[in-house]
Amino acid sequence: MTRSLPRWLLLVFLTACSSPDANQKAKSATGNERDTELKHEPCDGSSSSAKRIDINGDGKPDIIHVMNGSKEVCRIVDLNLDGAVDAFIYYDANGQERRRESDFDRDGRADEITYLQGGVVIRKERETNFDNKIDTWDYYEGGRLVKRERDSDGDAIIDQWWQFNNPTNPKCAVVATDRNADGKPDPDSVVDLCGESYGTPKTTAPTTTSTPDAGAPPSAAGSSDAGALPTASSAPASSTAAPTASVAAPGSASAKTAGAPKTPASTSAAPPPAPAPAPKK
Repeated sequence: MTRSLPRWLLLVFLTACSSPDANQKAKSATGNERDTELKHEPCDGSSSSAKRIDINGDGKPDIIHVMNGSKEVCRIVDLNLDGAVDAFIYYDANGQERRRESDFDRDGRADEITYLQGGVVIRKERETNFDNKIDTWDYYEGGRLVKRERDSDGDAIIDQWWQFNNPTNPKCAVVATDRNADGKPDPDSVVDLCGESYGTPKTTAPTTTSTPDAGAPPSAAGSSDAGALPTASSAPASSTAAPTASVAAPGSASAKTAGAPKTPASTSAAPPPAPAPAPKK
């Protein structure tokens, strides 16, 4: 005889299996989400009006100029001649570049979209972590990078703000981060990438002092000749004074004198003087 589970117990079991984990709650929309899709703008390389150029003679076009009458609308380019498209370039009515889609990792999808006005870059949308979604927005003024906004955790919400404040060094930036997920930069998170407090501290050149060389012999007080050997009256009594022979120039008279053995004093005494003769009586 087969016993069946009570209906209430079966319902609890099925509910527990189908319910999502309480610790894996989906994030609710905040209204600050960015559009992170890398959208390709059509450029019909198969058009009958397209001009195809085979640079390496392999029978495949390396550059395709898509035309509208006499004007070029867009261009398809294989920069490294490997048969895969590396860039799509788009032109405005004046023939100036207005958009560029670049594939750097050769996966057939754009990693960066560049926007231009009058042929000058004004913005770049970049994918930097290989998830095929935009995570970095770069803004330019006069062709120079001045601001960057980043989504570092992939939730489509900006959590890093970069300000490039040094026109002479594009690597210098002040970076603020949103650590508490309130959509705003935290004041205590600001880092100056070129500040003295970040990275390796600057080293201060040592100050030159007038301390004499420990191996050099002390000069006589009041003597104007710095290389003169000390005299017996001015030589210091300290036993640590450097020996004269060690600093004398080779071949000099001083060196020869210092290196010559001392002549011992004579041990024979001079004869005493003869006594004076006695006076006559």
